[in-house]
Amino acid sequence: MPEDSSSRPLDQRELRVLADISSATLREDPGLVRRLHGVEGQVHPPVARTGTPLAWPLVLAVMGVAVLYALVIVALPPVLALAVVLGVQLVLVPAGCLFWARRRGEL
Repeated sequence: MPEDSSSRPLDQRELRVLADISSATLREDPGLVRRLHGVEGQVHPPVARTGTPLAWPLVLAVMGVAVLYALVIVALPPVLALAVVLGVQLVLVPAGCLFWARRRGEL
């Protein structure tokens, strides 16, 4: 964790409280470290990937699909537009997210 200019070292009482919290947590839930796939002081893998910049071609492709989707919805009659929106939002988007996560090894 990066330190800012206002940070200070922890005193003995604070270190003791943190150690008590850590030992109580491990005592109550010994499998926690294994489930998080990490060890104390090591960043949990999904957290380590947070903030990863997206490639511009990917951003442009997603924006293009969104614009195309909006144009199709506007061109459809209202009843059909509602069915398409519900189908896309409730079926295609979740399925696409699951497929994407599976391909990238995050699921």
